[in-house]
Amino acid sequence: QSLMNGTCLSSDKNEEPMETVILEKSIIKLGSLLALGLGEAGGNIISHNMKGDGSAGVDAMVPGTSVEAIIGVARIQDFGTATEVLQSKIMTFVNQIAEIVHGVVNELHGAPNKNNGDTFLVIWRYKTFGAASEAANIQPQRLAELSVFAFSKILGSLHRSPLLAEYRLHPGLQHRLGNGCRVNLTFGLHSGWAIEGAVGSEYKIDASYLSPNVSIATTVEHQTRFYGVSIVVSQAVADLCGRDMKTVFRLIDRVLVGSSNRTLELYCVDLDFRRVPVDKMDPLQLTWNTRNRFKARQFLETEKTLRMKPEFDVAYAFDNEPSIGAMRRRYTIEFFQLFNMGYQNYAQGEWQVAKRMLNCTKVLLGVEDGPSTALLRFMEVPYQFEAPKEW
Repeated sequence: QSLMNGTCLSSDKNEEPMETVILEKSIIKLGSLLALGLGEAGGNIISHNMKGDGSAGVDAMVPGTSVEAIIGVARIQDFGTATEVLQSKIMTFVNQIAEIVHGVVNELHGAPNKNNGDTFLVIWRYKTFGAASEAANIQPQRLAELSVFAFSKILGSLHRSPLLAEYRLHPGLQHRLGNGCRVNLTFGLHSGWAIEGAVGSEYKIDASYLSPNVSIATTVEHQTRFYGVSIVVSQAVADLCGRDMKTVFRLIDRVLVGSSNRTLELYCVDLDFRRVPVDKMDPLQLTWNTRNRFKARQFLETEKTLRMKPEFDVAYAFDNEPSIGAMRRRYTIEFFQLFNMGYQNYAQGEWQVAKRMLNCTKVLLGVEDGPSTALLRFMEVPYQFEAPKEW
């Protein structure tokens, strides 16, 4: 046998890769699987074990790291019904949605963390406590704005997708959910501290985030059903955003957080997903081999890097995203001004005045406005539009 160009050429002229090449490729695959399985939250676990004392043992129970982050929750609507109808095909259904969610989140500097069937947890980490990692801290305003942009873009991408649009014609889903059924997600955003690390035992771990703020983010997402909107953003995230980005928010309520006396303002991003047309473009005639995937990944990484440049204006990108523009076209300045007056009267306890204004905004857009309806319902039962004395 002769050794030539890193391959072993045998006498029967069959080329076989050297053992070191096979080993190298196996290590690359294992590393890729670790990155996929543990995600960004698992980076500390991997680094801790790789710089060990030379033993083959694995210590997954490393201490957690305190971080500050934007915490996002995305939930698939009518997931239980979809599971019953689609049966074994539900995995394909979830993965088709995850491809859009994870792709957009990664493009806009977020980190997909975990999926519990119908729920995606997403993190935009902007501060890691500890002197060794201060250089990794990122300006929170940029990530707060990117998180809002990401969830808005995901909503538009979902309803543009011709692949997901096929489910609107699925006879089983139509029978259970009606003729107007479609794949849809709702979103919640909150910001605060969390502990990043391994959760589990020596048999199985998950790299995740633990904090009351994660629970608050989940609760914020739950409010999308009460207020009839797609995206609810907490005051903690809205306060981090710049002046231009704050113009996309509408203040819809102030609520108590858990059993504490702390109040939290809730904002929505007004997006009407029914106005988004389905893409008619033909799929790319491209073979997805290793080379083309590498080129695509290079292009995406270049685009991702540009999102953090000072000259990249998130508010401008938000306003000029075609799908977002289509979803916001229905909402007028007159509507926002009238709703804001109604909300201020509601907040100040002038509920009879608020009732008149919110009854107007409820129908002003041609479709029912969810926040107007929610506030009217709250003031009517059990208060009969009379603010309580302790309001």
